[in-house]
Amino acid sequence: MIVWISVAILVFLFTVQRFGTDKVGYTFAPIICIWFAFIGGIGIFNFIKFDPTVIKALNPQYIIEYFTRNKKESWIPLGGIVLAITA
Repeated sequence: MIVWISVAILVFLFTVQRFGTDKVGYTFAPIICIWFAFIGGIGIFNFIKFDPTVIKALNPQYIIEYFTRNKKESWIPLGGIVLAITA
């Protein structure tokens, strides 16, 4: 079912693309904003419900200790993390 909905959306996008990508972007911008708002709302809800102490992970002292402890070997997992985030 999801695949067919995705295919229908893609077909619709390619058929209206001839009117200009600016019109397609203008049409889908509110949908994307609502989508990101829902994703953010679900993330905040789960953050509050399950474990708000995870915010401690943003403390830069942890990465400093990690690099101090592992020296050169710490760059390999960091590269994997960067690839996972950007891919």
